[in-house]
Amino acid sequence: MSPSHAISLDAPFVASPNQAMKTLLVSRETLYKLINAGELESYTEGRARRITVASIDAYVKRRLAAEAARRNRAA
Repeated sequence: MSPSHAISLDAPFVASPNQAMKTLLVSRETLYKLINAGELESYTEGRARRITVASIDAYVKRRLAAEAARRNRAA
């Protein structure tokens, strides 16, 4: 594998529901609402649910952009 295609294992690719809840500071109910609404990408590995860290990052960026747009309209 060439260096440009190397996978970095320094940061996790997925999070457990508990990790995602702590990261987003939301309840389990809210987390599963976000998953069911398609706001967060997840899959099951056996019986364990895994949420992609990329989808958590994207969700936070979308929320920040929406908040910035809301503040600009209010100003």
